[in-house]
Amino acid sequence: MTQPPSPAQPPTTPREIATLPPLEELRDDVPLSPRTGEPRRPATVLVAAVVGYVAVAVVALTYGWHWYRAAYSQTYPISAHLTQWVQPEPGRWLSLTLEFVYTALTGLTAASAGVVGYHAWQGQRWTRWGGGVALALAALSATLVNLYGLISVAFAAILWLLLLLPPTTRYFALWQRVREQAPTPYRRPDHIVYGRLPKYR
Repeated sequence: MTQPPSPAQPPTTPREIATLPPLEELRDDVPLSPRTGEPRRPATVLVAAVVGYVAVAVVALTYGWHWYRAAYSQTYPISAHLTQWVQPEPGRWLSLTLEFVYTALTGLTAASAGVVGYHAWQGQRWTRWGGGVALALAALSATLVNLYGLISVAFAAILWLLLLLPPTTRYFALWQRVREQAPTPYRRPDHIVYGRLPKYR
């Protein structure tokens, strides 16, 4: 007596092999860029660095415009706001002192914007308050030199705002974790054995 044919078994779906996530995720490591070996930079940091360098250029152009007008006796009295207020005699000690003030203020303003932009790119958290200092110096420069400095004020304000945004804050936090995980530097041992080890002598 023949057995009735058994019904066809439905095809079974292949099971996936359970695997563990990468070691970096298991250790909760900071995700690093394979190209640079550093935390991935968000767009806000890139724009902040560029804006900082543009602010430096604007500050330099603002001072250059003042210097050009101060070189001629006809336009010297109106070459800067502070010069208009004080009205020094050209060539005297007060006018020379004001020029030193303008030069120092321009250098500080440009340096602050450039340094903040560069170190923000490097993930330094202190640049968040450094951006506020750069903005204050840009505003002081615009007040004492000329209104073209308001352009640098706008760029410094954008720079500071970008450093306060959440993506930039997370980027700074990642850099802090990376620096905390820095390898222990090499320390020379107290005693070095030359030749065969004592246990083999």
